Amino acid sequence: MYRRHNSKYLLYTSLFLAGTLVLVALFSLYFSDKTAVIKQQEMVLAHKYRTLQQKIAQKEAEYRRLNDSIDDIKAQIGLRGEAQHADIGALLQKCTPRIQHLMLGALPVGYPSLTHRITSGYGFRVHPIYHEERFHHGIDFGGKEGTPIHATQDGIVLFSGFSRGGYGNMVIIAHDYGFSTLYGHMLPDLRVKTGDFVRKGETIGFLGNSGLSTGPHLHYEIKYLNKSVDPAPFLHARAGSAFATLLRQSPKIAWQSLIAAVTTAYKRFTSL
Repeated sequence: MYRRHNSKYLLYTSLFLAGTLVLVALFSLYFSDKTAVIKQQEMVLAHKYRTLQQKIAQKEAEYRRLNDSIDDIKAQIGLRGEAQHADIGALLQKCTPRIQHLMLGALPVGYPSLTHRITSGYGFRVHPIYHEERFHHGIDFGGKEGTPIHATQDGIVLFSGFSRGGYGNMVIIAHDYGFSTLYGHMLPDLRVKTGDFVRKGETIGFLGNSGLSTGPHLHYEIKYLNKSVDPAPFLHARAGSAFATLLRQSPKIAWQSLIAAVTTAYKRFTSL
C-alpha cells in the first residue's frame, strides 16, 4: 500500500515537473520572440531616425541655398547691400584709421588656425559626399588632425557639442555687431562649453574629421545677422587698403551703419 502510494506520488511529481518545464519553455519561446520583435522595431525606428536627420540636414541646406539665391537675385535687380550703394571712398573718409582699428578689434578677423591651406572656398560647389551642386557657406581648411583651432574674436559660446546637421563636433561663437562664427568637424575634445566667454586667439578645439567629412579639415563660417558671408576678406583684414577690400567684398554687411555706430561710441567715450 505504501509502495503504491509512493509510486503515485512520484508519477504526479514527474508530471508536474514535466508540465512546469513545458510551460517555462513556452514562456521562454514567447518572450524570446517578443524580444526579437522589439529589437527589430528598435532597428526600424533607429533607421527612420537617421533618415529623418538626413532629410532635416538636406532641408536646412536647401533653405540656406534658397536664401543665398534670393540675395543673388536682389543683387542682379539692384536691391543690393548697403555697401554696394555707398561709395567706398566716402565710407573710408568717415572711417579714420582709429575707427578702423576699433572695428577690426571687434570683427572676427584673421585665420582660425595655423593651417592656412584652403581646400574648399565659399560659394557653390559639388558636395564631396552627396555629389550634387550645393552652396558652401564657409571655407574649409585642410590640415593635420589635432591642430589647435582658435576663436577669431572675443565672444560668447552659443553652442558647443555634436551637430546633427553634418558639422560633427562644432562650436558657434557670438561676437559684437551681429557677427558670429562657426567651427565644424573638430575632434570630440572641445575646450569650451555653451555660455563660456572666450578671447580672441583662445583654443576652442582641435582639427578633426567628425560629421559629414571626407578627411581632416576645419569648416569655418562667418555670419552677419544669421546670414553667411564670405570669410575670405576677413582672413587678411587690417587697416588701410585691406580694409577697403573688406568693405568692397562684403556687400551683405551694413558697413555705413556699422561705421556710424562705432564712430558715435568712440566720440562719446573720448568726450568723457
